[in-house]
Amino acid sequence: MKVSELRAGMEHVDIRVTLKALNEPREVLTNYGITHNLVDGTVEDDSGKVGVTFWNEKIELLEGVDEGSLVELGDCFITSFKGALSINVGRDSKLEKIE
Repeated sequence: MKVSELRAGMEHVDIRVTLKALNEPREVLTNYGITHNLVDGTVEDDSGKVGVTFWNEKIELLEGVDEGSLVELGDCFITSFKGALSINVGRDSKLEKIE
C-alpha cells in the first residue's frame, strides 16, 4: 500500500515507508481519563507524507531505528485528527527495519 492510498478508518494496513522525523515520547490523557505514552512523527514514501504515532509498548519497536530508516509497518490502523491522517502503530502492529 502507498501513503496516497490511505484513508481514515482503514485497519490492518501494511506499508513500507521512510521515517522522516520522530518526536520525543510524551504522555496524553484521553477523554476517558486513561493516560497513554506515545511517540509521533512523520513518514513518507514516493507517493506522499503522513503522520505516524507509536502507542504505549510499541514505542519499544523504535529501538535501533533512526530517522531516515526504511521500515515495514504491519497491522496498523489509520485515523484522522483535524483533517490530518495518521498511521497508528498499536497493540497488534509490527515494525521491521529494512535498511
